[in-house]
Amino acid sequence: MKPLNYVKGNSGFTLIELLISVCIMTIAFAGLATMHVACINSNSIASNLTTGITLAQDKMEELNSLDLNDPALDDNNPNNNTNLRGALEDSTQVGNTAHADDGHRDTNIDAEGILGGMYTRIWNVAADTPILGRSTVVVIVTWKGHLVSVSSVIGAPLS
Repeated sequence: MKPLNYVKGNSGFTLIELLISVCIMTIAFAGLATMHVACINSNSIASNLTTGITLAQDKMEELNSLDLNDPALDDNNPNNNTNLRGALEDSTQVGNTAHADDGHRDTNIDAEGILGGMYTRIWNVAADTPILGRSTVVVIVTWKGHLVSVSSVIGAPLS
């Protein structure tokens, strides 16, 4: 049997030191977990924003390719031509694709513009604005309290 003082000479960790290190690691991992959740939420918001902007740009490209006489480019309410974003407050939904009082609307669409998603896309047209023969178009996409908009002046090229 070895003497007791020989065991004391060995270096090692005490139970208290181990408990303190475990507590410190627990606090550090809790902070990392919180950061991880925040990153996941930020990525989700960024993904939704990207989808919203893509839906708005896709609709704007589609509207740019239409003839000015197309019904999708009708100016439903010339009284709101100074506030084309007013379609958000004044429009009413009728079914899944509604023709609103102040704008046109696609509701419950997904990232590809197909029914079944959380996005609502509204486009509003101001005919002969800013000049005769041109139309100003604003496309607005909303979802869960968020909003993105894209605007453009469309029409035949000036000669």
